Amino acid sequence: MLAEKAQRMGATLVRATVSRLRPEDGLWMAETEQGALSSGMMVVAAGAWSMTLLEQLGLRIPLEAERGYHLLFRDPGVALSHSVMEAESKFVTSSMEMGVRSAGTAEFAGLDAPPNYRRARVLARLTKRMMPELNLSDTQEWMGVRPTLPDSLPCIGELPGHPGLFAAFGHSHYGLSMAPQTGRLVAELVSGITPNIDMRPYRADRFN
Repeated sequence: MLAEKAQRMGATLVRATVSRLRPEDGLWMAETEQGALSSGMMVVAAGAWSMTLLEQLGLRIPLEAERGYHLLFRDPGVALSHSVMEAESKFVTSSMEMGVRSAGTAEFAGLDAPPNYRRARVLARLTKRMMPELNLSDTQEWMGVRPTLPDSLPCIGELPGHPGLFAAFGHSHYGLSMAPQTGRLVAELVSGITPNIDMRPYRADRFN
């Protein structure tokens, strides 16, 4: 939906895998399997995979892949009118269109390690304890990766020593809720507009 709206406003959507970023003749080049894309300004918003591109440019930012798991009960046999948090085990159970979903846990295992779905299956036992009538016969496991920095703040702004290259990553658990504000800030920075908030806490070089 967001992509469609952006296209209606004049954006071009390209589906490709970027393998490398490099400067060339005052432009930034993004190398893909479909060829190189060029722009005077480029924004790195690749979530937990952002550093796979930026490390090639010599940048060192302590971005971690914080993995989370959820378990979907597709035929739960129970209904919830609102989300419920199990405070002791720190997971949340919510009603979804596809059923009831329990989500939680944090695991630091990098980008390449295979999923440890035992973490998702533990949620079945914990959710059943909270909702005894829950049907466990039809479940689906899922794992996702959060881009997390040590101070739990994102990197937003032009990358030091790389004019025209901007960061917009590291939002940890809050990417969806922080995305509109981040988009506005990045749009202002790329357009040469000074944001009306102090951007220093979000500098990419704050860990140096």
